[in-house]
Amino acid sequence: MDKQEREMLQEVALRNAISKFRRLNRKAAIPEVGIFWIDGLGTMYAESISLRDAADYGEFRTFEGSHLNSWDKAIRANPKWRGLEYEGIPRGRVVYRRDPKKPEFIVYMPKQLVKHKGKVISRFELPRGHVRFDFSDEHYRIHPDWRLNVAIQGRRKKT
Repeated sequence: MDKQEREMLQEVALRNAISKFRRLNRKAAIPEVGIFWIDGLGTMYAESISLRDAADYGEFRTFEGSHLNSWDKAIRANPKWRGLEYEGIPRGRVVYRRDPKKPEFIVYMPKQLVKHKGKVISRFELPRGHVRFDFSDEHYRIHPDWRLNVAIQGRRKKT
């Protein structure tokens, strides 16, 4: 099979998967991939792109943006984060794994955000039953100053 045929088959598989996920979600929304932050108070900021428009990255489809490059927008949306580093708020990433036998969305995030799984599923329109949460990626571990940041955020909210 040549490269063009392989790409065509991948495109057909992606379209079929999107149709399946839309049926599973029982709505017209196309699942998305992207990045997010969720602070200690449950405030979420996310940037995403539809699965259809996502970039190919090996066996994955992903959002090309980075947490570092999106941090200024996140601060504008959440002024209470001003003065913190982008690693100071727990963050994660949603990617799509193109596997013909078991396509799935993988959510990389720290285990401390497990109570926000539903928020992530809802925000990215992810089809239940096709989502795997991965808490082992060291890139998405909570920054050592996170507990201090939670306290700072709590004080800012009260005043």
